Amino acid sequence: MTFKDQLFTVFDQRFKDELFLTDLFLDLYGKMETFDNELEKYASVGLDIVFEAAENAAALQIEDRFLRFDLVFDETEPFIQVSSGKTVEDEPDIVDNIYADKAAYPDSLYWQLGEEAAFEAYLKAAFGRFL
Repeated sequence: MTFKDQLFTVFDQRFKDELFLTDLFLDLYGKMETFDNELEKYASVGLDIVFEAAENAAALQIEDRFLRFDLVFDETEPFIQVSSGKTVEDEPDIVDNIYADKAAYPDSLYWQLGEEAAFEAYLKAAFGRFL
């Protein structure tokens, strides 16, 4: 094994949680972007839709409701915070906090339901009032 391979192996282990959450964030970002693209026909007839993304955050707003993913690299433990609510409120509703350690944080919707069902739950929490 070359030095480079050894170094990457050590870094992979050292940043295992951060890398997992970064990949998961990109997956959730992609799902939200796909959903936004599917909404495009409604925007063309007047529905107010805004999709915004940055390196560590992604948000979709439909009229006065939003769904947001934030990748938080705090000093104790990294996590993805899923929030929703109305844009006119001061504090968003925390829908889910996803930590890389499933055993330590089993209450997360992501770990309970799996990625696809959790994403549906996030959409419902944010935009269920339209139904």
